[in-house]
This record gives sequence, structure tokens and C-alpha cells, in this order.
Amino acid sequence: MLLRTRITLMAAAGLLLTALGLGSAGLLREQLLLQRLAVTTQAAQTALWAEALAAEDQTLDQYADRLVLAPHFLQAVRRADPAAISQAMAQAGLKPGPGQPLDLVAVLSLGRSPMVQGAVPQRALLDADSLERAVAGDVMDGLRVLGADQVLVISTRRLPDQSEPAVLALARDAHHALQHMAQRTASVATLLDLRGNLLATTDAELWRAAARHVVQRAAQHGELELDGKTYTLSSMPVNDLAGHAAGTLITLADHTQDAAASRFLGRLALGAIAALLLAVLLGLNFYLRRSLRPLERSIDVLQALAQGDASVRLSYAGNDEIGRIARAVAAFRRNAQELAAARALRERVRRRQERLLRTKLQSLAEATHQPLALQAGDGDEDSDEDSDEEQLRQLAGVMNELSGRLIDQHQRLTGMVQELREALVTKNRLAGLEQELQIAAQVQLSILPRQQPQDARVQLHCHITPAREVGGDFYDYFFIDDAHLGFVIADVSGKGVPAALFMTITRTLLKATAQFIAEPTKCLGQLNDLLAAENEQMMFVTLFYGVLNLESGQLRYVNAGHNPPYLLRADGGVALLPRTGGMAVAVSEGFPYRAGSVELGIGDQLFLYTDGVTEAFDPDGREYGEPRLEQVLCTLMAGPEHAPAQLAAGVLADVHAFERGAPQADDITCVALRYMGS
Repeated sequence: MLLRTRITLMAAAGLLLTALGLGSAGLLREQLLLQRLAVTTQAAQTALWAEALAAEDQTLDQYADRLVLAPHFLQAVRRADPAAISQAMAQAGLKPGPGQPLDLVAVLSLGRSPMVQGAVPQRALLDADSLERAVAGDVMDGLRVLGADQVLVISTRRLPDQSEPAVLALARDAHHALQHMAQRTASVATLLDLRGNLLATTDAELWRAAARHVVQRAAQHGELELDGKTYTLSSMPVNDLAGHAAGTLITLADHTQDAAASRFLGRLALGAIAALLLAVLLGLNFYLRRSLRPLERSIDVLQALAQGDASVRLSYAGNDEIGRIARAVAAFRRNAQELAAARALRERVRRRQERLLRTKLQSLAEATHQPLALQAGDGDEDSDEDSDEEQLRQLAGVMNELSGRLIDQHQRLTGMVQELREALVTKNRLAGLEQELQIAAQVQLSILPRQQPQDARVQLHCHITPAREVGGDFYDYFFIDDAHLGFVIADVSGKGVPAALFMTITRTLLKATAQFIAEPTKCLGQLNDLLAAENEQMMFVTLFYGVLNLESGQLRYVNAGHNPPYLLRADGGVALLPRTGGMAVAVSEGFPYRAGSVELGIGDQLFLYTDGVTEAFDPDGREYGEPRLEQVLCTLMAGPEHAPAQLAAGVLADVHAFERGAPQADDITCVALRYMGS
């Protein structure tokens, strides 16, 4: 390594250590600032949560005033008449229920069972200590967790003019307080119980993505990178109205722009420092190169002389260290010229000897089919001396090289044979796996129904084309009783054998559950609990399940995160069925599904499909899309013949024409159903 290079590297190391020291000090200072910011943020969020609960408590107090002043309410409580209490609450416009200002109203006392209006809580509304304090006249207000999916903000008031002490308890869902918190902090607010289970959130999708990054039951403040966005995460423990730990409140605030600006400034500063270091090092290297150039010339001359070239000269002559080196080089040059003359004589003798050895060694190499490049010499024949030692050395070298080449070729051939054997074994295994997959595909298709229902009141046609040997889509239809037909279309997450197995389990459980639970929402809720209980692989399935009354044409359905079907009226109208807001099955236990309803007239049809239809791509990368599907359905409905079979065939033909031979990206499944009347 050159001297100037070593000096430059030492200077670079010093500058780098200095930069690292300054950077470490800056990072330490930034960490201290972030810690102080975290403490301030925690205090601010604690105050905002207290403000949100206070706002909810004020609202509940206003409703309590209206109830106490409502006619006949206190009399109904005194008589312990639930019907009269409900009537008085209705007259005051405070009857609890969905869409009402209150979610629950209860009258509590120490000697009687509670009288509850609204959703019945899964556990006692107040614990024994809180109830005694409320009966004594204390106002109990705050958060109360009643179950895995029931968390309320409760406010109590002792009722006047009662024969025995009674307490009025009003409750609203904690989601209102979370909304207030989210609006004040411009963030997404989430409430977890003590076990880390989700109680309520203002953005369920964002929380599912951030859940694995959150430390439960611990104050936390930091940043999260989710889907290309940067969020500020802050969590704090919250207490219930009795002062006991109730769970954890977590907020996620989007500050992607601020984070991007900060990263840009950091990269800009780092680039500026790197550019400055590079400029300093280049300048130092240039200066050292100019200063040490005479010394390098002296070294080049010495190297040439050491190699026998005595024709070089050193023109620099000074009084410094380099001048002293030049004078020493001149003396060395004279000695080198004398040595070169003696060496030339010996070289002529050596080349003559090499001529004979070259001929013999080349003959040996050709006999073993291993040509060797032997160095030629052009010496004269003035000397007749032989060097037996030199000949033996060259012969041994040639033999060693030939032996090495033979061994190398043998090893290569052995490796190739082993690779061929392994390739043959792998080929046999792949052939067996391919045959098993073909059998699995035939078994999977055989469990799906193929014939139409033998009933004149309905016509139905189904089609499925897996993207691989086995797929994750499925459909099914079955009679629940003589007047009700159940039908389903679904898409399992993922592809291949795992999706096929999960599809089989889902279809079997749904069909078995539907025979005992006719209501679609309860049926899907039971199916969701069964699949989510032991779902270690975190697979899920989107599905549309409907129950058609064949006498009246009424369809009750539940959409669990699936593509909404198209309703095709007999007069040619095409529209999407309204969504029911359900998420995919097997994601979370206890999820409440909602049902939708629609009346089918004679000749009306439903077209159900999976995302393999709308997400088909042509060779240019364009997506088929829902607008094109809706346009094709309108065209088919305007034609003279639009039975379910022709409808499904027309859509599939248009999809294949759009793909233009492009490989199928996903399973394609569709179901067409026409109601023919009772």
C-alpha cells in the first residue's frame, strides 16, 4: 500500500471517528428530547381521556335529569314495574337501544334484583363496593368493562322519594368517548382489556395492522411504519369507575409528512457531511501525491534496477532525502550493469538446455492428450553444459500438472454422475406429487354439487375454474326445508393445498350448522367461532351466504367481506346488493354479523362471483374490473335468452376473451340463480 494511501486512510479514520462521536452525541441528545416528549405526550393524553370521560359523564347527567323529571318515572321505580319504567323512558325519548342516545338504563338497589333496560350485561353492572357507595349517595362514574365486547361509560345517581334506597345507572358505549378522544388528538383511538383483547376502536383495519407492534399493559410511545405511512403510537393504562385497572388506551396519529421531512433533512445532512469528508480526503490525497512524486520516481528506478534494467536514469538531484537516494541509486546502477553482463552469459547457456527439454516434455503432453504451453527460449548453442537438476525440476512440474488435471477431471465426472442421480430422484418425486395433486383436484371438485336443485321454483347454475391443481374457492346450495334454499359462495385466503383443506372444513361446518340454525347471522356467527377458535395458521375466508324463501321470494343474506353479488331484475335492471358490513370469517371470535334482505320477483336473478373474475388481467397488465362485469351483465340481460347457464357462460366467455391467453391469476367461480315464483 502506498504511503500517501496509508496517510489518507489514517486521516479518513480520524475524521470518521470524529463524525461518529458528534453523531452519537446528537443521537443521545435526540433520545433525551424524545423521552421528555413521551412524558409530555402521556400527560396530555391522560388529560384528554379524562376530558372525554367527563364529557360523557356530563351527557349522562343531562339524560339522568330528564329521566328523574319525567312523569311517572319515579312512581314506576317505586312500584318496581319494568313495563311502566320502559313506558316512562319512551315518553322522555330515552329508551335505550341501537341508534338511541343511551345503550343501557338500570335501576339498582341492595335488596332487589336490578331492573335493566337495553342490552343485558354479561356481568354485574356495578361491583358490590361501588353499589354500596352509590346507594350511600356517592356519584359513581367512569369506565366499566362488562365482557369481551361490552365496555360502557356509566354514571349513577341516587333516586329521591324511594321507600328503600335505589340508584339510577345510565350507560353509553365507550365508542363515543373514543371518538371524542380521536377527534381531539387527530388520531385513531383503541381500547384493549387487561388481556390485550380488542374492546373498541375507531379504525379496526389500522388496529389489526398495528396490533403485533404494541406492548400490552405498559405505557409506550414511539413510531410505527405501516403500509408506507408513519404513525406516532402512544399507550397508557386506564382505570374503571372503581379505580381498578381496566385496560390500555392506545392512539395512532399519522405524521407521515413530518417523518418524511425529518428523514429528508437527515439524509441531506448526512450527504453534506459525506461530501465534505470526501472533498477533504481527495484534497489531502492530491497534495500528498504531488509531494511524494519524486520519491515514487526513485522507487521506480530502484525496482527497475532490481529487475536487471540498468538503462533507467534518475534526473532529480537535490540536497534533501530524495537527492541522497538518487546518489545511492547511481552507484547501484553501475554495479547492476556489471551483474547484467555476467547474467547474459548464463542465460545463453540456459536457453540451449531448455530447447532440448521442451521437445521431450511436449511429446509427453501430447501422448496424454493434455497439451501444455511450454515457455520457449531463444538462446544460442555456444555452451554444451547440461543442467540435470533443472531438467528434473521441469519434468516433475509437468508430471504434477498432468496428474492434477486428471484428478480434477475425475472429480468433475464423479460430481456430474451424482447430480444426475439426484436429478432422477427429484424427477420421480415431482411426478408422484403431480399425480397426487391431480387426484386431490378431482376429489375437491367431486365434493361440490353439480346438478341443479330439483325444484321448479328456482333455476341455478354454478361454475369453478381453479388457478392451480387445487384451489380455495367453493360454492354450495342445499335445502334447509321444503320452503327455504340455502346457497353460498366463498374465497379462502391463499392458494394451493392449505387453501383447499380450509375450504373443505369451512364448507362442511357451514352446511352442518345451517341444518340446525336457519338464521343467516347466527349461522355465520357459529361458523366464525368454530373456525377462529383453533386457527393457528391465521387463515380466513370471505363468503356470501343467503337463504331464499321459495314461496315468497324473500332473500335474507350475510356478506362476510365478499364481493357483493349483482341483482338482475326481470325488466333488465342491474344493481349491487347492499353490503352488510361483515368481516371475513375466522378472523376474530365473537364478531356480530348483520343480515340484509331483498325481495325477488318472478324472473329476477342473482349473479355471485369471486375476485378471480374482476381481478383477471390481460397481457398488458390491465384489470377486468367491476365496471366491465356490470356492462356485460346489462348486455346479457337485454338479450332474448338470459337463463342462469347462458348468463354464467357469457360472463366467462367475456373474461377469457379479455385475458387473451394470459395466465389465470386466481380461481374463477360464479353462481347464477333465477327465482321462478311459487
